[in-house]
Parts: sequence; C-alpha cells; structure tokens
Amino acid sequence: MIKLDWSILKTERAQVIFILLSIAIGLFCTIRFVFIPQRNMEAENKRVREQLTSSKFASHSIESMQAVAKHGLQNLQQLSNEWARINARLSSFEDQSVLLDIGVNRIDYKVQLYEIRERLKEKSRELNIPLVPKELGLDEDLQSGAAVRVRMLQLKAVEKLADLTLDRQITRLVEIYPLAPIDHKDKNGRHIFTEYPVRIECDIDFERLYTGFQSVFEEGQVFAFRNIRVESGPTFDAKLRMKAILSALLFD
Repeated sequence: MIKLDWSILKTERAQVIFILLSIAIGLFCTIRFVFIPQRNMEAENKRVREQLTSSKFASHSIESMQAVAKHGLQNLQQLSNEWARINARLSSFEDQSVLLDIGVNRIDYKVQLYEIRERLKEKSRELNIPLVPKELGLDEDLQSGAAVRVRMLQLKAVEKLADLTLDRQITRLVEIYPLAPIDHKDKNGRHIFTEYPVRIECDIDFERLYTGFQSVFEEGQVFAFRNIRVESGPTFDAKLRMKAILSALLFD
C-alpha cells in the first residue's frame, strides 16, 4: 500500500502551493461540470423561445386556442348534422337504417320475393293496371350469402319503383328488373352510398308522366334518373311509352 507523506505540507510554501492547486482543480471542475452545462442549457432555452416566438400560435392565448378548438368541434357537428339531413332527404328508403343492417338468408329472400310478387299482382288487379313482368326480373337462384343481401336490396328497389308507378296510375307496366349495384366512394376510398339501378318500361299518358317525374323527388322515395327515353305509345290510351333506368340510393 502506498502511503502519502504529508510532512512536506508542514512548510508554509508547500501549504500555499497545495491550496492554489486545490483552487485550480475546483475551478476547473466548476467550469467543466457546472458553468458549461448551464451555458448550453441557456442556449437551448433561448433557441426554444425563439421558435415559440416565431410560431403562428405564439400570439394565441390558452383561452383563444380553446375557443378555436370549440368552434372547430361545432363546425364538425354542424356538418355531420347536415350530412345526416342530406342522407335522409335523398335516400330512396324511409327505413334506410334497417336496410343497412339487414341480415337475410336464402329462405328469407325467397319468402320476401314471393310475398312482394303476390302483393304487387293483387295491387295491379285492384287498380286494373296490367302487370306484364310478373317475375319482377328477379329469380330465386343465389350462389353466396353476400349475393342474398344484394338481391334483397335489389328486390326492395324494384318493389319501391313498382309501387310508385302503380300509385301514379300508369297504363301498363311492361318491364321492370334490377341492374348491378354501383358503389360510390370519396377520394380517400371511403364508401359513401350505393346505387341500385332499376330498368323500367311502362305505358303512360302525358299527365301521369308529369306527376311521375314529380313523385321521384319526394322525400322517402327519391330515384335518380340515369337515362330516360319517351316515345309514342302503342295504343290511343297509352299515348307514351317510357323507357328509363332509375336508381334507388342507399347511404351508409
């Protein structure tokens, strides 16, 4: 073990040298471990203050920021409410929420198809309006569970349009059948709504044609015209024959 010889500190000169050396070491440690870190921290704080000062939010108080956030939330709620009103106004079905959550199997679809066919046949007999397409352009052949839901919604669109035309006292319903649905998405790929186009051909007079145009814009039974063609009808009573594709709209 090494033993320090403190006898050399007995002289005043040695003691002065030792004190000066201790002071130098202490000063070095103070500069190295205290002064320099504090100076670096001060420089970093100054840089952060400058960034905050130059920020576009620097002039905003906490209260004003909260007011801006509250205003943004209110605008978002207002837009959401407006979108809900648009959905309700433009949807072809009053029970849209029920149809969106519809879960059916093949048996459900076949039962609905049979009941709707029979109801429309009875309605056409009561109104004395020939219903030529008794099958409504729909069959019972289905390949998958997903097809069942699509076919059910197509059936609802056909039923809605058939009811609408019969209620407007057309002369004869010549043809009606659904086409493939069309999905609509926004620029981010999110689904917005689905069209269920229905092709229809019917004999009609001028007055019923006008009231028919009006009816498809009424709330709860909106149909969008994809195309329409009106030509001379086959008989005196059926002055016009209308061929058109109209789409029922179902919003998410």
